[in-house]
Amino acid sequence: MNAIDYHADATGYPPSLSSSIAKLLITRSPRHAWLAHPRLNPNYRPEESSRFDLGSAAHALLVEGQDRMAVVEAQDWRTKAAQEARDAARAQGKFPVLAYQHTVVKEMVKVCKQAVADNEDLAGYTLDGGDGISEHVIVWHEGATYMRARLDRVSKDRKVIFDYKTTDNAEPESFLRQIFSLGYDVQGAFYLRANQRPETKYVLVVQEIEPPYAVSFLGLSPDVIELGKRKVERAIALWRECMASGKWPGYPQRVCYVEAPAWAWAREEEHGIPA
Repeated sequence: MNAIDYHADATGYPPSLSSSIAKLLITRSPRHAWLAHPRLNPNYRPEESSRFDLGSAAHALLVEGQDRMAVVEAQDWRTKAAQEARDAARAQGKFPVLAYQHTVVKEMVKVCKQAVADNEDLAGYTLDGGDGISEHVIVWHEGATYMRARLDRVSKDRKVIFDYKTTDNAEPESFLRQIFSLGYDVQGAFYLRANQRPETKYVLVVQEIEPPYAVSFLGLSPDVIELGKRKVERAIALWRECMASGKWPGYPQRVCYVEAPAWAWAREEEHGIPA
């Protein structure tokens, strides 16, 4: 199944739950999930941004081995001509990049492949080639609930799932803070559920989009995976409830009172009250 059909949920089955929709269900609201689902929202439009294009172009070249870039000869996207060329490229299923970004993406891919090759923990695994399957789509159902996942890369022995991400700062401690805010614990647990192999490891391959295009590798510990599993279960329960009722509520319609976190009190007490 190609990317367009996958993201359109063109599985031939009832509307299915993906990891991105699961994340919205539990981090935003069912209403946000409904809005982002291509089969539920009749006015659905895929998200588009120049930053997304750059990361997707690197992803396609690195994991799929496909150069899907449409090079726009411009310094930036501010001119009408550049914007029209960008929109035309997207309409053709390509990723528009500025001339200098074409070189950037190729360098990113080169650096990332070398980083994987140099990683002793990943000996025998690559992000391309015959030792694994790229963009592996899994569609399954649990009772009447259909789910789908598109794994960036899964090794042939099914022991490693790679998930490639681009960011401004790939330093492990810094990126660690984004694991939960961006729902990668949910995504990891969802992909592992799709793969159905208890010994499988989920590894985030995180790369910076600025020189030196540094790469870090983050695995999720058992407790993080367990937390992600609980969140996935909650998302599935919400999905089933909303699908059955046809109601997709937003945020609670009541006053939500804010409690001061411990760190806020500690910071204030450090300052003290002037005499």
